[in-house]
Amino acid sequence: MSEAFEEATQRVYDALTGGKPDQVRKIIAARGEVLERYGPLFTPENAREIEEHEFTSFLHFRNNKHWSGLDRSIPHLTSDMEELREGLSVLVDPSKPLAKRTTAAVRKVKGMGKATATAILQVTHPEECGVWNSTSEHGLKALGLWPRFERGAAFGERYDKINARLRRLAEAVETDLWTLDALWGLIDEETQPSPNLQIDGKDQEVGDPAPEDTEAAARFGLEKYLQEFLRDNWATTELAQEWALYAEEGEPEAGFEYPVSVGYIDLLARHREEDRWLVIELKRGESTDRTVGQVLRYMGAVRRELADGAEREGEGASIEGLIIAHEATDRLRYAAGEVLSVDLQVYDVDFRLHPEPSGS
Repeated sequence: MSEAFEEATQRVYDALTGGKPDQVRKIIAARGEVLERYGPLFTPENAREIEEHEFTSFLHFRNNKHWSGLDRSIPHLTSDMEELREGLSVLVDPSKPLAKRTTAAVRKVKGMGKATATAILQVTHPEECGVWNSTSEHGLKALGLWPRFERGAAFGERYDKINARLRRLAEAVETDLWTLDALWGLIDEETQPSPNLQIDGKDQEVGDPAPEDTEAAARFGLEKYLQEFLRDNWATTELAQEWALYAEEGEPEAGFEYPVSVGYIDLLARHREEDRWLVIELKRGESTDRTVGQVLRYMGAVRRELADGAEREGEGASIEGLIIAHEATDRLRYAAGEVLSVDLQVYDVDFRLHPEPSGS
């Protein structure tokens, strides 16, 4: 642990003292403003009276200036405001042990996942509570600092151990937990989620359609949301008959962009009855045989970091891979065909406009 921690500390220190993109500098600089605005809102007393618009404002990146995507859970979180108020008041109450109150909150409030709960804790107890989300989880795993948990450990018990690692790391490099959270994207070259499905203004990959190729560009515009479509419509797919997207307490969407030490798995599923895991890699455009190596790398990570401690019965879990692509080259077909544990499927994207019938 000591050698790994020393190496991790150096990586974090280099990120802290080195050059940073404008976005990271803006996040770090916004700390005081955000804490001043939302710290008083999330006291135990005020949480019991919080209005819906006050709570949801925090979930938008334009206001919290740090975490994007929290607003996706707004419909679930606000479906029962009384339960939300009660859960928030428990979550931020420092008189109760951290493990117990975080577990109670995620069990009480529908949609209260790890990213939302720990972001709230960061603004209410900035010196004591770090943020546990997919990015920080991947960072800790990549640095070899991910703690081991007892089988069946509750959400709060896991967070308590993770938070201890975050606090120790922040103290070692003499920074605050808010800044540490902003640095994770700089610490490892693979910490950016979904490198194969970048959206919202990210750079195009090699093989992306040129802007003037309108037909290909239109198809690309639909394909790039495939990952979110499968997540949101999993129950309607054929895969859902046998497989369920992986979920844990406090992590209802853990299987979406699941972080491992060697990157992010697009979708991670578990068999509904048997001790089997499915690593799904989504590819747009032309997929090469390198995709098979990527899937195998993720499968190995699942076995070492997740499945070995989570077998249901028998000698061990079966780890399988699935590549989903729009087109498959011979190189990809031949490579995938030689690996019995990796399957290949292709998908169609069809978007058509039809004239409105006359007289309607």
